[in-house]
Amino acid sequence: MKTLLMILGFLAAALILTQVTMGQLILSSHSPKLIKAHQHSGYLTVVVSLVYIALSMLAIASLPRREKP
Repeated sequence: MKTLLMILGFLAAALILTQVTMGQLILSSHSPKLIKAHQHSGYLTVVVSLVYIALSMLAIASLPRREKP
């Protein structure tokens, strides 16, 4: 589970950086091709980020509780 979370975390970070970069390129060039690519990668970014968040919450919730002395 830890490896999967690491991979999803890095993928989510890379996709977010890609979104920012494409957004800046769109603002400077107004390219219709970039707008469509930005939209599709935005959907992928949202899905990957939500899966990462859900799995992270499951991993945190499944941690054993510490017993108080």
